[in-house]
Amino acid sequence: MMSEGPRSPRSPKSPKGTEMKDTGYCRIIVMGAPGVGKTAITVRYLTKRFIGEYCPTLESRYKYLTSVDDTDVQFEIIDTAGQPGEVMNERYAMLGDCFIYVYSLTDRDSFQQIETFYKIVEDKRKLSNNNGNFLCGVLVGNKSDLVHSREVSQRKGHELADVIGCKFHEVSASEGTHVDSISEIFHDAYREYKKTIGSNPKERRSSSGKKFKNAIQKVMRGGAPKRRTNSYS
Repeated sequence: MMSEGPRSPRSPKSPKGTEMKDTGYCRIIVMGAPGVGKTAITVRYLTKRFIGEYCPTLESRYKYLTSVDDTDVQFEIIDTAGQPGEVMNERYAMLGDCFIYVYSLTDRDSFQQIETFYKIVEDKRKLSNNNGNFLCGVLVGNKSDLVHSREVSQRKGHELADVIGCKFHEVSASEGTHVDSISEIFHDAYREYKKTIGSNPKERRSSSGKKFKNAIQKVMRGGAPKRRTNSYS
């Protein structure tokens, strides 16, 4: 099922006397297993509020105008239902400009499922000849406030982000002090999207299925794959 969600919050306006240098648009797909906090992260970004209860079977869409690096950006954010059906996730794969992959650091299974979500996006976009634009994403470990229940180390999050070529964040949607960090997730998604549309498709990083699978297995077993140079929040 799909829901338009609550009315989108008012978007911030440019200060009087100033002009934005550019304008942009980006459709972001928020993906992950049920219960990892996809909706909580999305709503925290849009409204600065935390919601603890929501319907996990509904897809919600939001439009939000904001500023990223002096660029006036119109976000369309699709908060997916989190269902594991491959057909539905293939549809999302073709809709998105950039993808936010969310797992709960208190749930190792949700971390392992990121491989499935990522590969669906990668494979579908390869088949469609969509310029190889399948690595535009941000990896997010949610529920960092639940330190005593942690099942996924921050190191493993960094390693997986290296493997799939994503920026990495650890946040807590329930903590008001993480509002700025959560905003950076969406801003990084736009920055990564801008990189893909400004690059040569032939130069984009592409991982073979076997190579990707081997690297993922190393992360899951605890072996550290060779790290790329990356900046993390």
